[in-house]
Amino acid sequence: MEQRASAVLLDLAGEESWWIRKERFPADCHAAGNALRFTRLYLHADMGHVFVDIEDAAVIVGVLTSNAVRHTRMPEYAQITVEWALLTSGDVVIQVRDGRRDFPDFDEVMKWEPAEGDRPRGLWTARRRGAEIAYAPVDDGKIVQALITPRALTA
Repeated sequence: MEQRASAVLLDLAGEESWWIRKERFPADCHAAGNALRFTRLYLHADMGHVFVDIEDAAVIVGVLTSNAVRHTRMPEYAQITVEWALLTSGDVVIQVRDGRRDFPDFDEVMKWEPAEGDRPRGLWTARRRGAEIAYAPVDDGKIVQALITPRALTA
């Protein structure tokens, strides 16, 4: 897999984890909201093990899913695949798979900061919420990954 950004794109099947969950959402205008609400509910159900901020994780999933729908121009009947994993380290990994292999201007997008008066944009919001973002092309598109470390563990 080609790798970009500062985070390492994890192979969830090869990582030691407490759990891995995979869901699909229709690639329509409700995908981001549905993924956000699902994340909130799912992570709240496992609060005994999840030490990242659940609202941050939910917003990050919403951002990644929204970007997948907006930038891949997938038909509404297509599916956006979202995977969540709680690693034994306490980190949460979120991976969103879409049908477009490339990620134009990824490095510039990762450096973007809003100027005074600018509206915050998606991946900036995800980074501000604690996500390390990476992406990699795969056979049927790409995976965009967010790695979230519990705030108490960050230095």
